[in-house]
Amino acid sequence: MRAAPPGNKVTKTVRYRAGYLNNGPVMMHAPKLEPSPVTEWHNVTPKQFITEIAPRFEPAILRGYTQDWPAVTHALKSQQALREYLVGFSRGEPIELFLGAPEIGGRFSYDEHLQGFNFVRRKDHFETALQRLQRMEDDANPPAFYIGATAIPHTLPGLERDNTMNLVDERVPPNIWIGNRTTIPTHYDVSDNLACVVAGRRRFTLFPPEQVRNLYVGPIDFTPAGQPISLVDPYQPDLERFPKFAEAMPTARVAELEPGDVLYIPSLWWHQVESLARFNVLINYWWETGVPNTGSPFEALVHGLLTVRQLPLEKRRAWQTFFDHYLFSETDPAEHLSPEQRRALGEMTPELADYLKGFLRNALDRR
Repeated sequence: MRAAPPGNKVTKTVRYRAGYLNNGPVMMHAPKLEPSPVTEWHNVTPKQFITEIAPRFEPAILRGYTQDWPAVTHALKSQQALREYLVGFSRGEPIELFLGAPEIGGRFSYDEHLQGFNFVRRKDHFETALQRLQRMEDDANPPAFYIGATAIPHTLPGLERDNTMNLVDERVPPNIWIGNRTTIPTHYDVSDNLACVVAGRRRFTLFPPEQVRNLYVGPIDFTPAGQPISLVDPYQPDLERFPKFAEAMPTARVAELEPGDVLYIPSLWWHQVESLARFNVLINYWWETGVPNTGSPFEALVHGLLTVRQLPLEKRRAWQTFFDHYLFSETDPAEHLSPEQRRALGEMTPELADYLKGFLRNALDRR
């Protein structure tokens, strides 16, 4: 992909329909979410992204960054041109899709009692799935249709070579997301994320990581699609049921993207994703920083639920000081030790990662 010339950031107001969500009117007595616009950047270069944008740990819109992608070019011609282009890469592998009744208003979530979900999963072939979606386009109140996080190298091999992304390592595999008007509730990703709109329009409503305490997150081990989700509809919040969400509302950001636009979402930033057209396509890239194959901090959180959460309050507070010292301090907790004396507290390497994983396996096996 051709690198864009350097440029300056521009912040502008993003327009969105605050009065309606999921084809239904917002209750007039409900508080109105008024998110601040996400900062926009134009003519971004890879160096600028790495040195200036990503280190801010803030969402950022990269306007027009992928406007020269062949996929975007086909999308701007017609929906049919894009469908034919994508199908040309398919090798017939089955894909998973989500289907919800029209009554869910496109919002994929739990059932009323959080014991199941308001949609079903189905397997289909890529071309057949696109044909099914096409037949829904003239339906005034269609079912919710969603193909999520489908690995392109496995399902549409070659598409990633035709539409390249020079802001991440070339080994990072892209995923494709396709659907009609749908809403994915507020959730976070452990990895950093670049979301690239190919067709349709998407609205992202974002909250910073620390708002976890105000978002009323559902079960962390029983989720619609892998990541824990907020139970609050940010544009129709029930503040009697979720009163602390009022504290999150002033922190909200919003980004509206069109074909060729990219949104950078830092790790752990909460985001709701609305697909606003009858036919929407997005390609995204998730990537990690640090030593590979060390596991996810989320797994450490789950282990903490097992080992720490059930302790008496005073013991939890005592352990909190240890965690702060060894994990979250900005100073080196082992600065008084020589490199050869540090062992587990040394600089992380693949060898040390293997040692620590073995240490944990042995500890868990003894329980």
